[in-house]
Amino acid sequence: MSYIKNKISILAICACLSSPGILGWAQDPSIQLKGFVIDEFGKPISGALLKSENGKCEYLTKVDGAYEIDIKDGSQYITVSYIGYDDKKVSVVNHEGLESIQLSYDAEKMDEVIDLGYMSLPKRAVTGAVSRVLGSDLDKSPESNLTKTFAGRFTGLTTIETNAELSRGALSSSSTGVTQLVRGLSTINGREPLVIVDGIICPNTNYTYITPKEIESVTILKDAATTAIYGIQGANGVISIKTKQGHIGKTKVEVNFDQSFQQMTKEPLFVNSSDYVTMRNQAGYNDGLGGYSQFSKTDTELFQAGGNELYPNNNWYKMFIRPLTLMSRVGVNVKGGTERVRYFSNVNYMHQQLPFKTANESGSKYDPTPKNSWFNFRSNIDVKINDYLSGFMRLSGNIKTEKTAGYGNETIYNHIFNLPPTMYGPLTPSGDGLSNGNQVVTHDNEKTPVYGMLNRSGYIQALVANINAQAGLTLDMSFLTKGLSVSGTMAYQTNSVNQTTTTQNFERYVRSKDLSKLDFSLLGSDNNTPLSYGKSSTFYYNLNLYANVDYKRRFDDHSISAMGYIFYLQQEKEVSSGSGMLPYKRESLGFTATYGYKDRYFVKADLGYSGSEQFHPDNRYIATPAISGAWVVSDEAFLENWTWLSNLKLRASYGITANDQLGGERFLYLDYIDVSGNEGLKGNPDLMAEKMKKQNYGFDLGLFNELTISFDWYKFLCDNMLVSSAGLVPEYQGTVLSNYPKTNTGKMENHGFEIEAMYDKKINEDWSFYVGGAFSYNKNKVININESPYSNEYAYPYRTEGFSYGQQWGYLIDYSNGNGMFNFQEELEKSGLSYAFGTPRVGDFIYQDLNGDKIIDEKDKAPILNTSIPQQYYSFSGGFKYKGFEVNLLFQGVGKYSKTISGVGAYESEYQGVFTDLHLKAWTPERWNNGEEITYPALSLKASINHQPNSFFIMDASYLRLKNAEVAYTLPLNTSKKVFTEKIRFSLSGQNLFTIDNMRSKHIDPEIANMGTFQPYRVYNIGVSLTF
Repeated sequence: MSYIKNKISILAICACLSSPGILGWAQDPSIQLKGFVIDEFGKPISGALLKSENGKCEYLTKVDGAYEIDIKDGSQYITVSYIGYDDKKVSVVNHEGLESIQLSYDAEKMDEVIDLGYMSLPKRAVTGAVSRVLGSDLDKSPESNLTKTFAGRFTGLTTIETNAELSRGALSSSSTGVTQLVRGLSTINGREPLVIVDGIICPNTNYTYITPKEIESVTILKDAATTAIYGIQGANGVISIKTKQGHIGKTKVEVNFDQSFQQMTKEPLFVNSSDYVTMRNQAGYNDGLGGYSQFSKTDTELFQAGGNELYPNNNWYKMFIRPLTLMSRVGVNVKGGTERVRYFSNVNYMHQQLPFKTANESGSKYDPTPKNSWFNFRSNIDVKINDYLSGFMRLSGNIKTEKTAGYGNETIYNHIFNLPPTMYGPLTPSGDGLSNGNQVVTHDNEKTPVYGMLNRSGYIQALVANINAQAGLTLDMSFLTKGLSVSGTMAYQTNSVNQTTTTQNFERYVRSKDLSKLDFSLLGSDNNTPLSYGKSSTFYYNLNLYANVDYKRRFDDHSISAMGYIFYLQQEKEVSSGSGMLPYKRESLGFTATYGYKDRYFVKADLGYSGSEQFHPDNRYIATPAISGAWVVSDEAFLENWTWLSNLKLRASYGITANDQLGGERFLYLDYIDVSGNEGLKGNPDLMAEKMKKQNYGFDLGLFNELTISFDWYKFLCDNMLVSSAGLVPEYQGTVLSNYPKTNTGKMENHGFEIEAMYDKKINEDWSFYVGGAFSYNKNKVININESPYSNEYAYPYRTEGFSYGQQWGYLIDYSNGNGMFNFQEELEKSGLSYAFGTPRVGDFIYQDLNGDKIIDEKDKAPILNTSIPQQYYSFSGGFKYKGFEVNLLFQGVGKYSKTISGVGAYESEYQGVFTDLHLKAWTPERWNNGEEITYPALSLKASINHQPNSFFIMDASYLRLKNAEVAYTLPLNTSKKVFTEKIRFSLSGQNLFTIDNMRSKHIDPEIANMGTFQPYRVYNIGVSLTF
C-alpha cells in the first residue's frame, strides 16, 4: 500500500507544482463534532453519512448511531444523509460537540443520489426515467448469477431465463443465460443493454460474477435523457452497477455464510414401462402397423405385470439426477478508512454441486463427479493525496473451475430422454459364466448413453480467470473556480480460459430383440480406451481510457451540474477463426449539463458523439443529442397548504440514441471473404449506426409521505434500422441472397408505459411495513424490413411487417367439431382437406384452411397468440419489520407471452418415444367412443402432421411466480456484543418457490419452454451474517 501511495504522491507533485495556489494553501482550523444520529422515534441510525460542505471530510455512523468527525476544510455546515431519510444540514459554526441529529423519514427519497453511470445526480434533479435497486435487496435472492437476481426488481427491465444450468455465471463472453431487455425491442438487431461498472463500460459478461454483497446500487437508465450521452452504445438502455466503497471510521468486518438446497421447479415426467409399451403400441396401431408392432402381446403383459428383471421399469431421470443439489457460499467484507485512505475489500468462495449422480466404479483412475467452484475478490481503494489531488484503484476478479464429464452438461441431460424405461441397464449383468459384464448398455439409436457419458468418457477441466483493474486520478481545480475538477481513468479487463481434456471412449452393448433372455452384443466399433489428454486456451482483453471534466456549483437559487468526457475502447479476442478474431474499437465523447432553479425547475441537455469501426470512415461517427426537463410542482407556493401532497414532479424528455450492435459481422462496409476464399456478406460503405428517436413523459407522485406513485409513457422510433436488401431484388447473380448488402432502410416503432407504486409506513419504533407493485406494458411494431410479400394466395402475405417482432406463427386448429381432431374416417373424407406436409389420419388435428384451396400448407399459417417477448411484466412486493424480525416477499409475473414448444416433451415421436402428461390422454377410438377426456391427438411413431407449429403447441406462457421470500432475524445489539460482534443476522430465503402458469404440460417451465434442458431451480437457503 505504501509503495502505491508513494507512486501516486510523485504524480501528484508533478501535477501540482505549477499551481502556486496549491502550494500556498493554508490549513483551516479543525472543528470536532461528536454525537448520535437518530430517527424520529429516537432509534440510532447506523451507517448514516456525515459530509462537510466542501466535501473533503466524511464520517459513517457506528452501529449505535455514534459519530465523531473533524471538520478541517473550512466548511460552515455538514450534511447528514441516510437512505430513505431527508438530508439534514447542520451548522458547525460555534458548535463543539453536537448531541443528537434527528433525521426525518422521506418516502420520496428526493435527496438520494442516483448513479447514472458516468455521473450522478440527486433524485430531485433527475429529469429522465430510471429504476434503482440497492445491493441489499438483490442479496435476498440466493442466486450466484447476478442477472438472475434482477427479475421483478426493476420497472422497465424484462428478464427471461434462457439457460438454467447451475452456477455457470457467464455462459460465454456474450451470453449470461438471461435475456435482458430495457423497455422491450426497438430494433431487430442487437438488443442487450449496455452495462457499466463503476463508471467503466463492461463490454463482456464478467459482471455476472459480482455478488450483491459487493454492490451499493444498480440503476436502469431507460430514456434518451439518461442514455444519449452513451452514443452508439446507449440505444438499448443502460445498466449501471456501483460497487461499495470505503468510509472514514472504524474498520467493519462482515462475515457471511449461506447454504442452498436446489431442485428444479418442473421435474420431467418419466412414464413407467406399462404406460410406455401401451402408448408405443398405440402409436404403431395409429400408423397402420397393427396392435403389437413395437412390443408383442406377451412382452406387453409382462411389462404391465412388473417385478421381472427381464422386463425392467427404469426411471432414468431418478437414476442419474439428484433430487436436491447443494450450493455453499462464504464471504468476507472489510470496510473502513481514514481521511487519507478509504478501502472496501471483498473475498467470497462458492462451491456448486451439479445435479448428476455418478458411479464410484472400482478401478477408475479419476473422479467423474461434475462440479463448479469459484473465487471472487474485490478491492476498492480511494486515496486522498492532498487537498486537491485524489486517486483510486479498483481491482476485482473471478477465478472459476468447472469440471464436467467428457460431454457437456446439457448434452448429458438431454440424452436421458433417449432411454426408454423398458431398456435394461445401465450395465450388462456380471458374474460367473457371464461374458462382457459391466459394459454400458444402450439401444440401436443411442450412440452416447448417459451412463457412459457420465462415468466412462473422462472429464473436462476448465480454469476461467476474469481480472478487472481500474486506476484513476482526480484533480480538484477549485483553486481556479469552485466546483471544477478533472479526472482520468484507465481500465484493463482480461478473460482467459484454459481447458484440459482428459477423455476416453467406451464400448456400447445392445440387448437382443428376444426379451425372454439377457443376451447382449457389441454396438459399433467403439472400444474401452485409456485416458487421452489435450489442452486449449482462449484469451481476450479490453482496454478502456476515460477522461472527464466535472463542474458542480451553486449560486443562491441556481445550480449547475455539468460533465464532458472522452472515451476509448479496444477489445481484442483470441479465437481460432472468423471475424470474431479481429480487434474492435470504439471512440466516444460527450457532454451533459443540468441546470436547476430553486431546486424546483430543472433543464438537462446531453450530447454524445461516438464512432465505431464497423462503418466506413465517412459514416463512422454519429451525434446523439437529448433535451429534458422536470418541474417539482409540489414545492410551489400555491400548493404549500396541501400538506397531504408530499411530492408531485413532472418529467419530459426527447432525444436520439444509437446502436452499433448489428450482429456478428465485422466491418460492414467491406465485402467478407475468409482466408479460404469463401464469400460472405457484401459490404455497403453507406451504412451507419441505427438511430432511435425517443420520447418519454412521466410524473412522480407522493401522498402523505407514505404512498409513492411513478408513471412513464414512452415511444421510440428507429427509422434507419439495418436490414437485408435481399427482398428488394428477385435474385442477385453469383451471390446468395442472404449475403446481399445490408441497408439502413428498416423502420420499427416501440411504445409502452410503466407504473410503480409503493406504500411504506413506519408505525412506531418497532413496527413498519410496506406493500408495492409495478406494471410495465410494451409493444413494438415492425414497419419496414424490405420484406417481399407472398402472393395473394397466402392468408397473410406479410409475416413480419405490420406485426410485433417475435410474433408466433402457425396453423390454426379448427375446433368447430368440439375437440379439433378427425374423430372418424367419414369426417376426414368429408373435409376434403389434403396436407402438404403429410397424410392426415383419424385422430389428427384439423387445421383451418384460411385461403380456401383445400390444401393445408404454408399459405394457411396465421399469427397465433402473442410474441416470444412478454408484452406485460409485473411484480408485487410486501413485507414488515418488528424489532429485529423481518419478512419480505416478491412476486413476479409476465403476460401476453407465447412460446412454441417442440421436440422432447412435446412430440411423442422424439428419440425412442418420449411421453409426458400431454400424451397420457391421447386420442384413441375407445376414448372417443366412450366420451372420455382427450388432450392430445393420435400418437405416432414418427413425425406426423400434428408436429407443426400450431395453436396447440404455441402456448400461452404467461405466469406468476413467488420469485423470492425471506424471513430474517437480527439479534439485539446487547446480545451481539456479548459475543464480540456488532450485528448478527440469521435468514431463511427461497427463490422460485411456486409458479402459476397456463402451460398445457405441468412438466415444462414457461420461461424455458423445453423439457429437454434444465428447468429453472427452486432454491431454499439458510444464511448467517456477522458484523464486527
